[in-house]
Amino acid sequence: MLNVLKNQSVRVLSLANVFETLGISIFNIVLLTYAKTYANPAIMVSVVSIATVVPGTLGFAIGFWADHVTHKDRMLILTKVVQAALYLLLAVVIDARTVVVFTVVVAINLVSDCLGFLSSSLRLPVIRERVARDDRQQVLGFNQSIASLLQPVGQSIGVFVLAATHDYALAALINAGTFLIAAAILLVGRHAIHIAPVAVPQPQTAAKGPSLWQKMSDILGQSSGVSIVRLLSAVVIVNAVGASVDAVINLYLLDQGKATGVPFGMAILIVNVLFVIGTVMGSTLRLKFLDRQSFKMVMVETIAVMVVLYLDFLWLQNYWLLVVLMFAIAFGLGNMNPKLYAQVISIADQSLVGTIFGTVSSLVTVAAPVGSVGIVLLYNAVSPAAAYWVSIAILVLGTVILLSGKSAAPVSGD
Repeated sequence: MLNVLKNQSVRVLSLANVFETLGISIFNIVLLTYAKTYANPAIMVSVVSIATVVPGTLGFAIGFWADHVTHKDRMLILTKVVQAALYLLLAVVIDARTVVVFTVVVAINLVSDCLGFLSSSLRLPVIRERVARDDRQQVLGFNQSIASLLQPVGQSIGVFVLAATHDYALAALINAGTFLIAAAILLVGRHAIHIAPVAVPQPQTAAKGPSLWQKMSDILGQSSGVSIVRLLSAVVIVNAVGASVDAVINLYLLDQGKATGVPFGMAILIVNVLFVIGTVMGSTLRLKFLDRQSFKMVMVETIAVMVVLYLDFLWLQNYWLLVVLMFAIAFGLGNMNPKLYAQVISIADQSLVGTIFGTVSSLVTVAAPVGSVGIVLLYNAVSPAAAYWVSIAILVLGTVILLSGKSAAPVSGD
């Protein structure tokens, strides 16, 4: 990892990502607390919760936009400046508690989150051009780890600021400051993130070649080893179950709390800490046996561990096995995304990486709440065992989809 950080482009992007992540996570928790101060807190909190999901569902459109930005380094800097300006405006209006102001505040946070997603898409072509092929997976994993580690830190800062001052405007100003720092880092290191602009084909030119869907299909197939339909179907299915795991574990520990021998709060904390550690290790460690495995096999192995987790819920009900399995799942998930996207950006040109990234993110975002709500409802309305068996059946279906049919032939990139 230290060798990768010698690359100035990696240092600039990663350091800016640190402050951007803090900015986004600080105000997401502050906004929830702010919503609770209104006369109808349940409605307001629901609006905020829905708004936080929207940027992910717009992933395809935002990624497509990123691909059509000519000067990606300029836009990266501009997004941070705009985010800072938005929170400065928010600091001015936030103390006037009216429905109109609440709408403006939520809209500002929503636009900022969309700009954050745009930044993620804009970074991919820079990594493609500025980072050696063999190092791309580790760089992507490192930036994924920044999000995993700093989101709870940012939330803690937001909670601390409100607890100490009860000043929402101050929290907004701190947020604006984090984005200004990110903008300054990118501006100072602009020469390290500059890449030659690539002209995007005009519609009449593009029409003569493969369609956008065909291009995406070829690239994702080559990157993952399976066809695009099978890949996206499996991603949707697995994420529908994966999104419910946290809620199911919470309910399981409530029901089986005494059997664990660990207080409920401590039991949840241990699982969460090990999950973060597993994600970071999976994202950043270079292990030969993992490097040799395809994305498809890592995904199948991660699904297999998730099945064992649900079997533990059903039969063994062993808390410490649960902890170990959650660490293993986090390790697999932490390794999968960087592995896939490193392959994608090695094969795809600048005009496609954001669209592909956004398409997968959109499907994951849509699948997550559907699966989470459905399985939790099943847990409460029917029985825990029913929720476990349905989850296992869905995971097995995802595995069958991944392993069926012919594997797409891998293609070497630059």
